[in-house]
Amino acid sequence: MWVLCANILRFCRTKEVLLCHYHQHPHYGYEQVIKNACKLSSANGQHLKEMCCEPKSSCFVGKAWLIGKSNVHSKLLSTLSFYGANAISRRDLTALKIALDPADRRLFPPQQQHNIVALATQPPQQQGHPITHWSMSDLTRAVIQSGIVDSICSATIWRLLEQTAIKPHRWHYWLNSPDPDFYPKMHDIVQLYLNALKMYQRGEILLSVDEKTSIQALKRKYPSKPVIPGSGELIEHEYKRHGTSCLTAGLDVATGAVMGMLTPNRPAEVFAEFMEWVCEYYCDARTIHIVLDNLNTHYHELTCQVVAQACNCELPETKTGPQRKEFLTEPSKRVVFHFTPTHASWLNQIEIWFSTLTRKVIRRGDFSSVDELQDKIIEFIEYYNEYLAKPYKWTYTGKPLAVERKIA
Repeated sequence: MWVLCANILRFCRTKEVLLCHYHQHPHYGYEQVIKNACKLSSANGQHLKEMCCEPKSSCFVGKAWLIGKSNVHSKLLSTLSFYGANAISRRDLTALKIALDPADRRLFPPQQQHNIVALATQPPQQQGHPITHWSMSDLTRAVIQSGIVDSICSATIWRLLEQTAIKPHRWHYWLNSPDPDFYPKMHDIVQLYLNALKMYQRGEILLSVDEKTSIQALKRKYPSKPVIPGSGELIEHEYKRHGTSCLTAGLDVATGAVMGMLTPNRPAEVFAEFMEWVCEYYCDARTIHIVLDNLNTHYHELTCQVVAQACNCELPETKTGPQRKEFLTEPSKRVVFHFTPTHASWLNQIEIWFSTLTRKVIRRGDFSSVDELQDKIIEFIEYYNEYLAKPYKWTYTGKPLAVERKIA
């Protein structure tokens, strides 16, 4: 037995030994260690790894450590393995994990951190890299090649970008608005949304109006398979198209109620008829404010005639589009139009409701005809107004949005 101990000590001197700063398990004594060590050396001695010794005692702890290095500036990484059925409990296993000491991490000056962040916000093409966006490995390589630092790991750059809320891997589509009057129009609509409830209490209606075109009546080739444990609903990929329909709808911003008109398409006559229906439905309202986009049918000559008749006013000369828009947006009338800026449909709340209609009815729907599609949409509007209708919580006030600051 003493010969075995001498051999193990000689083995440990020739290998890299990681000092263990954890106390020996109270139920794992010296004799049990030697016994298990004998079993290990006799069973598979060729796989004997470095032993972890207790600095406060001369005996060995029955745990083997697989030792590797993370980088030149960090401590040794250790992966714990053990032998013996009762060597250590699962709870103690998590306590023996050795983490990197924050004090051992390299400290980069603020100027270097600033240069790394500045590089992450620049397109890679400007730095001579033929890629569209930065990954952590690409950015790490570029930081070193540009001479900002001599060496740095990807995890450090990731932590730095996380603190500054920069995510080069994330993207989404964005549509620029070339409207020169973007901010005045945007602030006008935002103020209407924020004051919608007060306007409703004094007899003014705020209606968000738009069309959802080309709603397809799709019939799946095979029936869908219902939800079962462990699997979601399975919808057949192949379908047959039975035609399309157009929905012209209006959302009451103060109450969340929806009104809609289904037609095969959306000519100027349809929108004029819809506006006539709106004016009759809200005949008791003091003022009707309409938020809508810049589609040419929205300021057609027929629409102007309907508005002039509803307001009991004389229709001025409206030969051009700007003249018709000027008449419809005149605030002294009973019906006032508020056109959104160009390419700014996100300011129209009816678009939010259209997404709800798509998710709940259209996307997973199965329609054998256009008539069935229209019936399902009408049923959903009635269902929505009875059980789901409520005003949207509009939080945008027209000011620039600030990124939430995270402290590391």
